[in-house]
Amino acid sequence: MTLPDSPPVLKPLQALSRYKEDLCVRLADNSMGVLPGVIGTVFFERGSQPEVRQAILDCFDRFGEMFGEHLKGGKDADLGKFTKRNAAGVEKIRRAIVDTPSHSQVSVLRSSATDQDTAAEYSIGTLTGIALPRDFVSPDGRLRVPKGKESGLSYLKFNVPMDLVTTDEGVAQYEEFLRYVCGKLVVRGGYGGLAPVLAFSYHRYMSQEWALAERFTGLEIDSTAHLIKQDYEAISYEGQSKEEMTAHHGYLKTGAKVSRWGFIKSVNWYTILGELFIERLGGEAAIRANLDRPDIHIERANACLTIRAGDFPRLGAPEEGLPEPYVFVNSVLRVLRDPKPDALHTYIPDLPSADRKNARTWIARFDLPDAPPIPEAPQIVPQPAKTERARHNVPGGSPCPEAGWWQTPAKEGSRRHFKAGEIMPVIEGSAWGATSWQWSPAQD
Repeated sequence: MTLPDSPPVLKPLQALSRYKEDLCVRLADNSMGVLPGVIGTVFFERGSQPEVRQAILDCFDRFGEMFGEHLKGGKDADLGKFTKRNAAGVEKIRRAIVDTPSHSQVSVLRSSATDQDTAAEYSIGTLTGIALPRDFVSPDGRLRVPKGKESGLSYLKFNVPMDLVTTDEGVAQYEEFLRYVCGKLVVRGGYGGLAPVLAFSYHRYMSQEWALAERFTGLEIDSTAHLIKQDYEAISYEGQSKEEMTAHHGYLKTGAKVSRWGFIKSVNWYTILGELFIERLGGEAAIRANLDRPDIHIERANACLTIRAGDFPRLGAPEEGLPEPYVFVNSVLRVLRDPKPDALHTYIPDLPSADRKNARTWIARFDLPDAPPIPEAPQIVPQPAKTERARHNVPGGSPCPEAGWWQTPAKEGSRRHFKAGEIMPVIEGSAWGATSWQWSPAQD
């Protein structure tokens, strides 16, 4: 029963019927610069590697199977031209994903728009990290980094129109694809929900994106997702300072100095946590216990947990106030945020935007008034707290969290003993997909 003083809850169809024109930016030629949509954004590991690029292609192909009739345009390189695409043009995008050398970024896009100045109802894009093309030795000889070492996380983002989630079937389609992506990639973190979808030339519309997010609290600011992927990175080093490093680690090595601690952005309808963040919250069992409520759905997907706050995405219109399920999830996950986040927009002169000050207020919008300060990141990597989840679903290419016997379903007969900190290999070309190592108890 709804209490008389409870704010209304707008389902997506009601929200769209009431606010569709407010959520759009219509251009002089009647085309759209901004549209209301539903996004999914994930940041993932080892994007330079052939097997991961094949998994990215699988995601693009699956999106094409589901929504291909709408996908008319795209681009096949970072500086490539955004154009209408025929079958040969689509194949060029596909080949760019798997044929680009590991020391070069993959930056491709498929879209229902055929030019960069029109917002797309349907779109999928990626920007990958790279592998070091040759051995690196610092000028003073203190730091040596071997050829092939991964540099940076990768990201994949997709969007569908808000109209799609006005039906149960459409919600199921969105969730099916998000689940597929999380199953294919080793996801460090991400989010999904309602958002303004900007044209590819997004700089022109950032001030409108900010105005919409300020008015509707359920909307995500995500035009610069490619710039915040470094926030999810966890990096440590050894040496006197970053300028005098003697070792550089693409993970948090116990006892090393913290270069990047790794943070999540915020929460939305879907919040996705990789193993790094799961362990910081005490493990999967602790997360499930702390978020144990009928309207909160938690699902394991390969190397991450997807956390859904409510059965449908919320707009957070003025009459709704803050979406309560989002506030509840935020109360548990907020400690994973950066206590001093940076701007979510690049500089815009003379217009309000998600600059550093506004972004910090927006990111904290689901915090309760008496919420304690978010703890600062440590300067030295502490000893990890042992949790049950640390023994499950460790992605290939990651350091072993605990000495003992491990195995992976990606290869028959894979059971072997690892030392703590030893890099757990990736099984190349496995039909299973991404390599995930699991604890295997000692056998008599």
